[in-house]
Amino acid sequence: MDRQRKLRDLDFGRFAEDKAAEYYISKGYAIRERNWRIGKIEIDIIAQIDTTVVFVEVKARSGRDMDPLDAVSSDKMRRMARGADAYLRRLLGDFEYRYDIFTLTGDFKSYEINVYEDAFLSPLM
Repeated sequence: MDRQRKLRDLDFGRFAEDKAAEYYISKGYAIRERNWRIGKIEIDIIAQIDTTVVFVEVKARSGRDMDPLDAVSSDKMRRMARGADAYLRRLLGDFEYRYDIFTLTGDFKSYEINVYEDAFLSPLM
């Protein structure tokens, strides 16, 4: 992959994360964290509404023939759950939580957004 394309892909990923944050804010959520890291685990967005904390994986694809959901592997779900567990342990109080997947397919000017709320159960249970 050439450098120019890699930079464009990174920009498109940031664009998708911005759109995800805008989406959650428009629905009344507060964005607690963006690109939160613990060790090698990264969670794209951590949002909250009332007592529900939402861990969001953002996937962006420029080709409409590729399903961004295919990029969320069982390994990614396990890493996300481990990160969520570590994050929730640091919070004071009782919180419900869920895992959402936010997908953006298209390009900077024309895109389609899909949000899969409660997309999977924690594989740590």
